[in-house]
Amino acid sequence: MAGYPKRGMRLFIAILIPSEVMQQLGRLQAQLKAQLPDPSLRWVAPENFHFTLLFLGEQPETRLPDIERAMQVAARQAPPFEVVMGGLGVFPNWRRPMVLWVGAQAGAEPMTKLAALLEQQLVGKADKPFHAHVTLARIKMDRRSSASAVSNRLQKVVAQLQPALVGQFTATHLSLMQSELHPSGSRYTELCTVPLIS
Repeated sequence: MAGYPKRGMRLFIAILIPSEVMQQLGRLQAQLKAQLPDPSLRWVAPENFHFTLLFLGEQPETRLPDIERAMQVAARQAPPFEVVMGGLGVFPNWRRPMVLWVGAQAGAEPMTKLAALLEQQLVGKADKPFHAHVTLARIKMDRRSSASAVSNRLQKVVAQLQPALVGQFTATHLSLMQSELHPSGSRYTELCTVPLIS
């Protein structure tokens, strides 16, 4: 594990998206931005698009071998699979949207299985259901009175763009990612990869 940094790190395990699909996602995001010029929406940088399987938060360096072993155990139970991206939605609901996302119309089932295997080994009992998605924007509103207006505009634009089919790719490996917070936004670094066993 010599290649790992030696301090605590903010970590997550992800399925990364190939550059050509990332570009298609970027074009969809640009359509949304053009129709939603609202300061409440904080847009994710296209280079940061990914599917999070498990967010681990701050972890010490000593836990990295355990995390990699858990990834290897999960990967042995999941062959490579096709992911078809499409369909827009929000979390937690349309009354008070906080996250705008694009989903997986194919590939959600193996991602859910992988997420459960990883969570069982590294966290224990799941605290919320897994939903395969890529975050396009986070929605920050200071006043409840603005939520309804933002939600109405968002719903209208999303309805116009559905089914929002983006592209597809073959998921072949898991990635352990480090997230570093900067004033300009989060920066992600891939620390290691574990191939899915075919």
